[in-house]
Amino acid sequence: MIRQFSLLDIQNIVPLMEQLGYPANKSQLEKRLSAIGELSNAYMLVAEMDGEVFGFLGMFLQHYFEYDGQYAQIGIFIVDKDHRRQGIGKQMLERAEKWAKANGARAVMINSGNRNERLAAHQMYENLGYEAKSIGFIKNIIINDSDDGET
Repeated sequence: MIRQFSLLDIQNIVPLMEQLGYPANKSQLEKRLSAIGELSNAYMLVAEMDGEVFGFLGMFLQHYFEYDGQYAQIGIFIVDKDHRRQGIGKQMLERAEKWAKANGARAVMINSGNRNERLAAHQMYENLGYEAKSIGFIKNIIINDSDDGET
């Protein structure tokens, strides 16, 4: 079953974040996802069966700078390694697209790492009509939590 995220799902999301390469403990995720959940432009889903959460998707509704209108940006998307290739990711994306469309988005964007272990996910995105369009760059401007950027 695909359903909206609840803070009660946090403990089950911890191992998913680890699989995705972004380890966090329960306390960190609770603080982070609570703050995100309060935003009116945020939407989070889980895939769950018999109390087991094995998928997580989080997205934001954003405004284009280059066009009129809005788009939805999927910031995190993971299906547990033991539940992949069963159509769960497709169901989650379809639900996310439905929310995006209902909220006025013209498109849905997904960023995905360009590592070999992400190639199967890339193929799934393409099979579902997503097109590889750009390359992203990032520069960390705060080295640690105590660095406020001032010198």
